[in-house]
Amino acid sequence: MLIRPAHITDAYAIAKFHTTSWQTYYTQALSADYLKYLAPAEREALWLARLTQPKINQRVFVALEENALLGFACVFLDENPEFGSYLDNLHVAAAHQGKGVGRCLIRAVANACLELAPHKGLCLLVNQNNARAQNFYLKLGAVNARADSWAAPDGSAVPTFWFVWHRLEVLLAATG
Repeated sequence: MLIRPAHITDAYAIAKFHTTSWQTYYTQALSADYLKYLAPAEREALWLARLTQPKINQRVFVALEENALLGFACVFLDENPEFGSYLDNLHVAAAHQGKGVGRCLIRAVANACLELAPHKGLCLLVNQNNARAQNFYLKLGAVNARADSWAAPDGSAVPTFWFVWHRLEVLLAATG
């Protein structure tokens, strides 16, 4: 498996992957019409924009095996004034979950954070109904800091939790 920074040529594959992941795992969070009719074009526009005109603090990583996309992660360094860097996306193909892909991607994210925002933590929002993701992050040393809500692109308010690593070294040790 290869973990590398995403290239502009990855935009369409990431967009399709992101859409498929939402259509598989976000059925309780996002409306069926949004997932079927709007998400594909919105995800494509988002990833084309992110990879052609990235924010200066954005880092995107892909996990590949024989040029097949296994997963991706996107982080915004020092984005959150309270918790530090913000992990905006971490998605792994269903067939590759539990095989270390997510762990390798989040390690790449943590290394980027440590290099470019070393005195800050890392945070992300996790849907409250996504127990599997919550358990993954807890095993990697995150703490559930508080409940919140995600203003989802379909107009809904999705109940979430803020998961946080106050120290990146904790996350790196857990992914080692």
